[in-house]
Amino acid sequence: MRKQSLFSKERLVYWSDEFTDAVNLLTGKDAQGNATHPPLCSLNADAIALAAAIGMRHKRKREFGNGVRKEISTATFATRGLEPYIFLVGLLGGSMTNVEILRPDNEELLIKEFEQYAAGGLEFLRAEFAQAPTKGADWVLEKLFTDPSKDARNQVIPDLI
Repeated sequence: MRKQSLFSKERLVYWSDEFTDAVNLLTGKDAQGNATHPPLCSLNADAIALAAAIGMRHKRKREFGNGVRKEISTATFATRGLEPYIFLVGLLGGSMTNVEILRPDNEELLIKEFEQYAAGGLEFLRAEFAQAPTKGADWVLEKLFTDPSKDARNQVIPDLI
């Protein structure tokens, strides 16, 4: 069943195909898209939302490179219950550190912030996966969230009022 969207209209979230390898590791697929191991994320939207959270946690934003852009509809995020995370990442990590970013006319900017954190998170994850090629994505993520050297406790959350 389709959930009501938080966006004023259906929009697209883009991610670069240069990170297909990292997304495939998270979704349990090989380069050809065949299932190879149990997935941590069921869909690419799940992997992109996780990457955006990791990018934000580690203060990693990245612009799109020269690669091909892949797209996911905000409707997919809505059906997965992930749409609020687009707003949360855009609100907390955005250049507009007030609620103005939540206005319908700022939705594209909000999505761009989310995309940049997702790209930064995917870049970060790809580097972490490369450092532990014999380990699974689940091991790498567990290490990320339990390793004190990767901690981001000093992150400043902006005052939104």
